[in-house]
Amino acid sequence: MSKFQSQLSLYVGAMRHILAYASEVRVYQSFDENYVSFVYPCMEDDEARYAAITEDNIVAFPAEYGGQQYKIRSVAEIRQGRRIYKAVEAHHVAISLNQYYFDGYIDFQAAVPMADMLGLLSADTPYDFAIAGTFAAKDVFNWGEDRKRNLLDQLAELYGAEISFNNYTITLSPQIGGNYGARVIYRHNMQGIQRKSHNMERITRLYGYGKNGLTVEGLPGHSEKYIDSSLYDPDNPFEASVTFAEIEEKAQLLAEMQKHLAKYEAPSVTYTVDFVEMEKIDPEFDAYKIRGIGDIVTVTDSELGYAFTARAVEWTHYPFEPKRGSVSLANFRELSKDDYIHEARTGVKKAMRYTSINAVLKGQRYDDSVSFVDGRGIGVSNPAGQELVRLGQTSPGVYGLAMFNTSGVKTLWQDAATGNAYFGGVVTGAQINGSTINGGNINVNTDLYVGRNIYMEASDNLNSKRLYFGPSGIGVNIQGDVFTYSLYLNAGNKIYLNGVDVLARTSSLQSDMMLVWSNINALWTAINSSRGV
Repeated sequence: MSKFQSQLSLYVGAMRHILAYASEVRVYQSFDENYVSFVYPCMEDDEARYAAITEDNIVAFPAEYGGQQYKIRSVAEIRQGRRIYKAVEAHHVAISLNQYYFDGYIDFQAAVPMADMLGLLSADTPYDFAIAGTFAAKDVFNWGEDRKRNLLDQLAELYGAEISFNNYTITLSPQIGGNYGARVIYRHNMQGIQRKSHNMERITRLYGYGKNGLTVEGLPGHSEKYIDSSLYDPDNPFEASVTFAEIEEKAQLLAEMQKHLAKYEAPSVTYTVDFVEMEKIDPEFDAYKIRGIGDIVTVTDSELGYAFTARAVEWTHYPFEPKRGSVSLANFRELSKDDYIHEARTGVKKAMRYTSINAVLKGQRYDDSVSFVDGRGIGVSNPAGQELVRLGQTSPGVYGLAMFNTSGVKTLWQDAATGNAYFGGVVTGAQINGSTINGGNINVNTDLYVGRNIYMEASDNLNSKRLYFGPSGIGVNIQGDVFTYSLYLNAGNKIYLNGVDVLARTSSLQSDMMLVWSNINALWTAINSSRGV
């Protein structure tokens, strides 16, 4: 067996075939793509393997070549005279995440950890997600209702991550690839390397702005609003600005400006290096030190006059043909159409979020107290970040207006269905107007004025319905009308029992006195009886 003979495997269910006759086995990788292509001839003694090379079957490399698996996506049968062969393209199995759809949708959700978002993508798929490194929680805008691979790319852009595959495990890390000491030297008209450059995005002087017009002016060593690159040329400046709307500290603004400037201070340069040709002219070049996408390479460019680090942004290699291949090195990453669309969508949502946070009321913005509340409505919080008012979804499935105390307890709220208001505290006020007041106890510390009548509800427990004037047991006790006797007192100092004037029916003083005594005795008896004496 030749050392260049293919060791690619083809899996059809549980059946494994060795594709020993495959040729031009080529792996291409970029930040967006990962596929293998090869040619397989039709031979008389190999009909079964040839027929099995169809869409959706799996081809795989042996472990010593990385052990990665690819699903066949495209097969073209080609006839050239008497020669018949298939040109095959198979994409990495992780790319098949795009076969799955996420029908949920997040319009806005604040401070979401990356792990939570990846959990949504992994559900109902054969894929596992891993996180290498640390990522800050991010606000998620306008995400969902799309193929899961597209959504994964959006998350990578949002969290500032790069994606790598190991069969059915997908890992997000701050930066993929490694630095294995690879170096490339570029000289004019040098064979084996092509160079393309542009300065359309270059920045050598950067103006920066933070919240409410914050600048770095006034920091030690910074008397201006801008910072300069070490590559700044006053005769050929590249000036631009950047705004970080939520940064409030000058030192933090400076750090972010420096990181932004470092990305754009050099011209955008791409080098395409042919491994075989490069080794012919540069004995120090070692193709094995470039092992995959994202690897770091030191580039010395004689035309630019300085050295810098670039990354492998495209990598083509032939696993079964040592040293054959090529790499594209760049000090920037070109954005795809999808990248631009996602940035535009996210930018609009961020602008809306920024506008809501910096809302202007009657021409003046007072503070940061008003904001969206995790997509559930509008909230008002105090300087300690405690939410005190919410308009929108006040609890799961409940919508309306609610107020909270500083302990987070809901104290005032409105029932959306009835419009009734509820209060869990004490109402203090000078006057309460209303047609009906319902409750257990009404305590009055001063005077109680009643425009017409006072009614007491009848009850089987007759002793419970009493109206007292003065201290209990000393003042006058008027019993409810369910008793036999009633007591009335008028302004003429007369006494009535059951509506009859006690003193009105006397014919003589004696009889009057007897009648008075009799009536008073009856009254006393009635009163004692009503008191249960």
